[in-house]
Amino acid sequence: MHTLLQPFVKSMLLGRFRRRSSFLTLPMLLMLATSAQAQEDAPPRPLPAEVQADVAAIAEHLSSVQEDAPPLACAKAVENARWGVETMLEVGEKNLRGGYMTQAAYDATTPTLKALLRVLTVQDCEAATGVRHDFYQCMSSDYNHVYACGKAHPFEP
Repeated sequence: MHTLLQPFVKSMLLGRFRRRSSFLTLPMLLMLATSAQAQEDAPPRPLPAEVQADVAAIAEHLSSVQEDAPPLACAKAVENARWGVETMLEVGEKNLRGGYMTQAAYDATTPTLKALLRVLTVQDCEAATGVRHDFYQCMSSDYNHVYACGKAHPFEP
């Protein structure tokens, strides 16, 4: 799961990110996007070097599990995972329109995210075993991002 999503996560962070302060919270960062229409075959818009460095640092943070073994809480895990995937889809769409993501990258990633969204249910969590159980346990923490948990505990939706 994580190999396909890595470019999407980085692209998700590119949407109109401008250096306004040395610290932006994740919700603020995820909300920044543009509404301009991208051309289907156009390459992504370039970013200044300092913004690229910030994006790389944030992407590294998002791809790291912050809390290793929280107690399993299926309702919380599903809520956190669904929110993360829905946010990735929304921001990816905005970044596509803004020219920060190519149509090909968007088209390659969104089916995986939508398939994951369909299986993220409390019932699936309660029945989960092995790596899938570990993913939901990871997502039981409000400090972990769905990308980090998916990277640490990959499973097929």
